[in-house]
Amino acid sequence: MEIILSAAVSLDGYLDDCSPQRLKLSSAEDWAAVQRLRATCDAILVGAETVRRDNPSLVIRDEQDRRARADSGMDADIVKVVVTASGNLDPDAAFFRDDAGHKIVFATRRLPHLEPLAEVIVSEHITAASIAAALSKKGFRRLLVEGGQKIHTMFLSEGVGDRLRLAVAPFFVGEPGAPRLVGSANFAWNKNRRMALESVEMLGDTAVMNYALRRHSE
Repeated sequence: MEIILSAAVSLDGYLDDCSPQRLKLSSAEDWAAVQRLRATCDAILVGAETVRRDNPSLVIRDEQDRRARADSGMDADIVKVVVTASGNLDPDAAFFRDDAGHKIVFATRRLPHLEPLAEVIVSEHITAASIAAALSKKGFRRLLVEGGQKIHTMFLSEGVGDRLRLAVAPFFVGEPGAPRLVGSANFAWNKNRRMALESVEMLGDTAVMNYALRRHSE
């Protein structure tokens, strides 16, 4: 299974600021490109904090994209995946309610309040490798990982991923309490094991860098 990590950050590496509103980082052109990328994937994965803070629907709305998915044998609705340790997820969140597609929750315990809405996969210890193995076993060919911080830290510290798409907005956040792309960890890609930059493009005022990754286990 191909795994693509995707994130947008400020120039100083923040995913968001400390305000209650979601910080807009991507240009309109970059956002459109992300929507097109989502439409090519079997599943999209986020963390529970993203669901709680941003309440994203993660729905593919473009009818042309939906027809293209159906024509290629994919479900019109992308499979949505969320990872939670606490189980603190609202069943009325847009993630669960905004489309008829399949939803998967990786959790450390049973979540009866979500079981009518999603497939709950329980594991005592959730890792990026175990998530990738479970989704690959289900036949998924392409997974888009959109984070936040804990999710990106988990995947990048374990070295699980094939490509990193990083969009950089042309401004600083400068708030120490705001979430960065990753937290503290021993990363698979470091000063002794550098990522390979494949391309750089400008989408509006946003610089988008695509890095090729190699699985840490390879």
